[in-house]
Amino acid sequence: MQKLYLDCDGVILDTINMSYKMIKEKGITKREEIDHFYKNLSWQQLIIEAGEINNSITKIKKLMETFDVEILTHINSDGEILAKLNYFNKVLPGIKVITVPKEIKKADAVDPEGNILVDDYLPNLEYWEEKGGIPIKFSDSGKECKYQSITNLLELLELNLKNKSRIK
Repeated sequence: MQKLYLDCDGVILDTINMSYKMIKEKGITKREEIDHFYKNLSWQQLIIEAGEINNSITKIKKLMETFDVEILTHINSDGEILAKLNYFNKVLPGIKVITVPKEIKKADAVDPEGNILVDDYLPNLEYWEEKGGIPIKFSDSGKECKYQSITNLLELLELNLKNKSRIK
């Protein structure tokens, strides 16, 4: 079974949009203030309030019939690790969740060679491809991108991804 890594924030959970809204409401603009915000955020509360994107949990269960699915997520704090592990343990028992400190690239935390990464953040995809992985851009807007893009996780079932290290 082909390995499929799914990013959490912005692909499975709508935590990116929710946290950006919170940052804007608080008037936070400086990089160090933003870092402080994410480190001290109640991730359990954020996950509950943000919710999943496009019924993603049900779609992941379907994808698990075809792919070896793992969650590969950047983290900012211990609280975020615990909140994500608890959440996924509840909604997708048994799924492997790999938490990667923000300072480490995802493609350096796991072996990307021949494996798929679905992510909404372009620099993650660019480095994944450099390391021999298959990058898929998740976009809720469907904007053009140099990589194959999806707006729905189940679109992965329609793509020809086998043994491709580069998708054009």
